[in-house]
Amino acid sequence: MGIEVEGLASNVIKYKLMQEHSEEEILHDFGRRIQRCYGCFIAYHLKDMYLGEDVTFFCEHCKDEMMFHFDEFSKLLDLSKLNEVTGEHHH
Repeated sequence: MGIEVEGLASNVIKYKLMQEHSEEEILHDFGRRIQRCYGCFIAYHLKDMYLGEDVTFFCEHCKDEMMFHFDEFSKLLDLSKLNEVTGEHHH
């Protein structure tokens, strides 16, 4: 019973956060995360990176034509699962 109540409370919090912030605001915050390029190991904002097929991120200088820019792959994300909505940290 306790687990069900915690799950319900968590879903209510996520719902409220999704209602309080637009998708654009959530993606803007998500894009401000820092990620190292898998090619040159320089840190970039996620919004400036490209997603490789093996879920690695590359900068504009190391990308290839098969990768997707943040603007493309961010549209496919389930925003309710992002740390910016759940309030959890990924570290």
